[in-house]
Amino acid sequence: MSDVQNRISSLRQLLEKENLFAWVSITSDPHASEYLPPHWADREWLSGFTGSAGTLIVTQHDALLWTDSRYWTQASGQLEGSGITLMKDGAPGVEGWDQWLSRHAPDGSSVGINGRSLSVRTADRLTGLLTPKGISLREDLDLPSQIWNDRPAMPSSTVFAHTLAPESRQSKLSRLVAQLASLGADSFMTSALDEIGWLTNLRASDVDYNPVFLSHFLLCRGKPMLFIDEARLPADLKAALLSDGFEVRSYAAFADAIASLPENASLLFDPAVTTDYFRNRIPKQVRVTEGLSPLALFKTRKTPEEIRLIDEAMIEDGAALCRFYAWLESALASGATVTEMDVVRRLHDERAKGRGYVSESFGTIAAVGANAALPHYEPSNEHNAVLDGDTVLLIDSGAQYESGTTDITRVTPIHRPDDAIRRDYTAVLRSHLHLLDAYFPEGAYASQLDTFARAPLWEVDADFGHGTGHGVGFFMNVHERPYSISPRSLPSEATKTVEGIVVSDEPGLYREGRWGIRIENLITPVPQASSEFGRFMTFRPLTLCPIDTRLIYPRMMKSDEIAKLNDYHRLVREKLKDRVSGEALTWLLERTEVF
Repeated sequence: MSDVQNRISSLRQLLEKENLFAWVSITSDPHASEYLPPHWADREWLSGFTGSAGTLIVTQHDALLWTDSRYWTQASGQLEGSGITLMKDGAPGVEGWDQWLSRHAPDGSSVGINGRSLSVRTADRLTGLLTPKGISLREDLDLPSQIWNDRPAMPSSTVFAHTLAPESRQSKLSRLVAQLASLGADSFMTSALDEIGWLTNLRASDVDYNPVFLSHFLLCRGKPMLFIDEARLPADLKAALLSDGFEVRSYAAFADAIASLPENASLLFDPAVTTDYFRNRIPKQVRVTEGLSPLALFKTRKTPEEIRLIDEAMIEDGAALCRFYAWLESALASGATVTEMDVVRRLHDERAKGRGYVSESFGTIAAVGANAALPHYEPSNEHNAVLDGDTVLLIDSGAQYESGTTDITRVTPIHRPDDAIRRDYTAVLRSHLHLLDAYFPEGAYASQLDTFARAPLWEVDADFGHGTGHGVGFFMNVHERPYSISPRSLPSEATKTVEGIVVSDEPGLYREGRWGIRIENLITPVPQASSEFGRFMTFRPLTLCPIDTRLIYPRMMKSDEIAKLNDYHRLVREKLKDRVSGEALTWLLERTEVF
């Protein structure tokens, strides 16, 4: 019996002991994080599936894992022989995990889930489905902890100041208080780590690739309280927080602080990043408002100085990429054996030379041939293909610099890719350029802009399952909520496209078992004109790295698209030519020649 089978078997014994129909392991933690510290990765530990999204349900007779199309192939391989059935979330005819529970759980039964990691939004949706059938939700349990004997400790990296943050924490706090007043609230709480890091101008490395630290935040009538393991907070930073009016309390004291809120307080919290456990600590006399966190909106809309610093990060990153691609193309031309892991290591080494480099912003995707058809493929020592064959290499990578966060995808030819690959590449390039060239009224919703990118792919009867673009933080999470360009982005204040947004432009096209294409830059909206109908905007590219023109199928390109590509390459050449030398400069000049 495999480790996963043993864990599922042990979990089923606990189900019987607690008289539960099912246990649900979601991919979350007390901070609604996308990337989890290993301490809270119980879904991964139980199932063996390592993707960043998924939900596991275990009953006495079934074990099922739901994940979206990005991970279907990966999950299929990792679940093989485990006894866990893959449920292709979003596929026709496949019901969601909550709907499955509602239909299969007997009336009057109980379902277990860890309320400390269950967002209010998910809890309300789930109880809405289960309560009419008399099914109770047990949120007071953490069954995996009873069988996870070697569970990793909670992270404890040292907190440090983000010295390049252009706005003081006092200024940010004043903005928060003013916004709360406009919403009729005098108190606010959040557990979202990127919101707290942005507000306090502090960073750490508790979560791989994201410079955040475990903490909670509560503001009660103008008094800000930071809940953190104080041993991780250097004395000078604690003194600075106290001087700025912040009260520093232990990480574990957050629930009690919520329970001690004044009876006539008016509390705002975001149901997407607040867990049900903490909601249930709120005194019944407190007036509660659920809505988008003001901090989520503030951090999404960067200031001009933050954008200027991000531009500096892009130059550092662009120079590193020039050095890397000059090495890669030289190695391939010489006939040297290069593997996907060689790519990962060399790219890391080149970035690490950059000023203000801190870490990668996510695990590098270096995928050749059929591996590139898996949107979230990551090579490893066990899965490490050689760059060979008449195909393409897709590299999706990024870095955290003190001045900003980067994320870029490029596709490089290996030997002689055929015309089918080149046509797919050109369709994706046209889609990328269409979004970059979009012209729209200020405040256009992200879902409206999604069609700019998809239209050229629709012309060739193709599409992609992921969103077109995600928000990106300022030396913060590479996936920043709540702004994203996607057909699933609901119109709201949070998804309006305005100055200061930093978002990716990354359409793709994937042929399972053959190849994958994705081209990605980070972009930001800038005003272009005004009329009686308001301001109109377009996008400015932030990412600085040539887009390989050797894969273009020329007959598919239109003159305005070629002009846009040449304009971009002129910008890249101008910004980077004085930051590289030798082979890297030669490569830059060659790859930015007019097409």
